[in-house]
Amino acid sequence: MYKSIKEFLVIALILATVVGCGIQQKNADSEASSEVTTEATESVEVTKPTETSIDFITKAADETAPDIDISGCDTFTQIVDKKLESGMGYANVDFDDTNVLMVCSGTYDNLDGNMAAIDAAIYIYKDEAPELLGKVCSGGTAYPLAKEGKYLYTGSNHWVCKYVVSEDGIKLMEKASVEYDSNGGENYFYESEDDGDYSNIDSDEAEKIMNDLYDEMFAAEIINFDTIS
Repeated sequence: MYKSIKEFLVIALILATVVGCGIQQKNADSEASSEVTTEATESVEVTKPTETSIDFITKAADETAPDIDISGCDTFTQIVDKKLESGMGYANVDFDDTNVLMVCSGTYDNLDGNMAAIDAAIYIYKDEAPELLGKVCSGGTAYPLAKEGKYLYTGSNHWVCKYVVSEDGIKLMEKASVEYDSNGGENYFYESEDDGDYSNIDSDEAEKIMNDLYDEMFAAEIINFDTIS
């Protein structure tokens, strides 16, 4: 666990601020930044999301999941035994046939029998040695990292992501998000890194996809981490 309740709250607050969609967030400033109001026509033009974009979420994961120097480590066990500090967590997880080590910056009791996490650096064996596969994060403790088969889910109040984890990397297959215009109107977006063309997906369809992804995430298996004492 975290060294203190104060430390946990500080870390959770920082993450919620960075990702822009923590448990209690509905930030008026970010809403205003995602639209352009034309005074002449008094109409609202909604632009592509920023704080919910793939690039922003990827950067947030890189900044919040732990950075570990694994030099000299030949096994996952050596990473856990030699490199992890008190309060950090680890889990050995199979995504179908792909076995990985997930290391989080801290764990929390999810009150369902799991010690959950909202960020992770993910390691895999390549050439018989561990190496970093990638990083992921959620936007708050209401959205613990979860898995189903080859899929890994992360989320927040304003976005949800579905990744495929394989020896080739962590690929974002589906991401849906919502932004708000100056009138409080909801505008939904859908993105993917599978090279498909989703330009014809409108807000209503993206909203349906987002709800379906949330349903998948909450039905998935919460990843249970062991905590370094």
